[in-house]
Amino acid sequence: MKKILFGLSLFAAASSFAQDKFSPAIKQGTKLNFSAMVNGQTFPCVFSLDSLTAAYVKVGWSVEGFGSGGWVMKSKSLESGNRGFWGQPNPGTVEDMADDQVVMLFSKAQWDMLQKDKKINFDQQTYTVKTPTEQQEFKISGKTVDAYYLESSNGSTHLWILNNAATPLLLKIEGNTLGADLTLNSVE
Repeated sequence: MKKILFGLSLFAAASSFAQDKFSPAIKQGTKLNFSAMVNGQTFPCVFSLDSLTAAYVKVGWSVEGFGSGGWVMKSKSLESGNRGFWGQPNPGTVEDMADDQVVMLFSKAQWDMLQKDKKINFDQQTYTVKTPTEQQEFKISGKTVDAYYLESSNGSTHLWILNNAATPLLLKIEGNTLGADLTLNSVE
């Protein structure tokens, strides 16, 4: 009897350890504190979800000493966008994204492909889900986040995407050949 109870205890502990990931609440009004690295320089930036509906998302941005502005994704972009916006942000403006562009969130088509095929097409590259090593697990304040880890076909670019169908947020991009590397540090 003791062996059975001990075995059940070990199983329960292993199960709770395997599920010990958290998913930050992402909703309208959420502030996302990121680090950005461009040309070897790292600086803080803040993104905010100023409006968040199925057909319209406004992402605010702020970089101390540079300015603030916003980006808008409309229905087409949210449904099927497959290209990131990596241009220089324009302080004091709110820019509409092209129909094929997304910023900070992935489109519904990308999410569906991720669920079905365990890969996505993004910025004219194919990224495939990989099992992260312990060092590759995405963490905020020491807590492992429920996220997908993906690698480009040549292994040079890495993506971490929040495992959340409603808000598949870019948590981190490393080795970005088109723009800044970004890392989410905290969520408010």
